[in-house]
Amino acid sequence: MDLELQDIERGLNLQTGQGKRALKLALEGVKLLDRKQQDYGENNILFSGEIGIVVRCQDKICRLKHLLETGNEAQNESIEDSYQDLANYGLIGMMLHRGEWSER
Repeated sequence: MDLELQDIERGLNLQTGQGKRALKLALEGVKLLDRKQQDYGENNILFSGEIGIVVRCQDKICRLKHLLETGNEAQNESIEDSYQDLANYGLIGMMLHRGEWSER
């Protein structure tokens, strides 16, 4: 995947280390989103739509805030997992908003 990633970086004309690292994280997130959707299907998102995405994001933000403020170790889901979920919920929310959320 490293060679493919470098091809994508060049194709996007990414110039900064931050942009290149963000691309790698984004691609990891898309792979995770795809795996989870194979388990959930599209209807779990369609059931509550954009409002559901906002609620899911709020839950993740409250969880992160609590962990960061208390310094407690995450017991079931790492802080990075929560950030990744937030990023993916952002993508799902954009697809919903654009009318692009569908298995087709």
